[in-house]
Amino acid sequence: MPKVRQKTAGRRGQPSSSSDSDTEPPAEQQKTSSKRKAVDQSKGGKATQEKSGKTAEQNNVIDSDDEIPATPATSETASTQTQRSVSHSEKHFAQMSVQDRERIAVDIVHYLLTADYKKHPIKQSDIKKHALKDYSRAFNSLMRMATEKLRNVYGIKVVETEVGKQKAYMLINALDNKYDAPHQTWSPEDHANIGLVMVILSVIFMKGNVLSEEDLYDLLNRLGISQDRPDDTYGDIKHLIMTDFVRQGYLEVEREHGSEPPVHVFRWGPRAKLETSKRHAMDFICQVFDDSPQRWAAQMHDIEQSQAAEKSAASESEGPSSTPSCSRSTV
Repeated sequence: MPKVRQKTAGRRGQPSSSSDSDTEPPAEQQKTSSKRKAVDQSKGGKATQEKSGKTAEQNNVIDSDDEIPATPATSETASTQTQRSVSHSEKHFAQMSVQDRERIAVDIVHYLLTADYKKHPIKQSDIKKHALKDYSRAFNSLMRMATEKLRNVYGIKVVETEVGKQKAYMLINALDNKYDAPHQTWSPEDHANIGLVMVILSVIFMKGNVLSEEDLYDLLNRLGISQDRPDDTYGDIKHLIMTDFVRQGYLEVEREHGSEPPVHVFRWGPRAKLETSKRHAMDFICQVFDDSPQRWAAQMHDIEQSQAAEKSAASESEGPSSTPSCSRSTV
């Protein structure tokens, strides 16, 4: 029994062999801990580098996506829709009989000639409503037929324009309406209005292509036309000029910036540029004053520049291989 107690005590007082192997001196423990920290730091550094590398790759991917130019889907979609609408129009036109095509084209011609009596642009929606009706889906092809008939039979050119944001059309005389042998005649009222338009356009040209409101009404007073009372021939002259002539496209009116009360200036409108020319205006002035064009050097220089610009534009639009045709559609 005592021996046993000695052994037990000895075991308690002396450390076992296993504990000797596990226990290390303080210096060695510090070395071990520093090694572990170094290993951990190296692992953490590698992990951080890997994360930063992945983030950089992701950023590069995002940047590369940003640098890729966007495809013009909008323009392609618009062109595709236009092609589809044209194909649908041709499809509906092809389903029509020859007799129906001819009948509707003639109806369009009659409607355009009737609606043009006020010389206002004719809206496309009104043509569809009054002339095409159930065949409005074949508008482009039928309008092309009507345009050719107007050009070949009546010498009238159809020009596309806009009223607000709506498509519209103007009927323009395509032939030279000579004074001694005119191919078109007007009622006395229309003849008087066209004569007044020609006077105003000629004066605008002679004044450098712009005419002030004061100069315009001074001209009318010299012609015996007052804006203060209705005229026997023209009625309300101010309404005729500011509303009718402007809506018909003979004149463009613009308010001078900052003018109070409002002051307006006048220029040639789109119909005037198509129906007449600066050369005709010059000839008209020379007939009125019994004068020679050579006396007006600045205006003759303007005419030469305009004619050169018109020839250049015509050659560019026709191209080197195109041949002119009197039945060519302008719509």
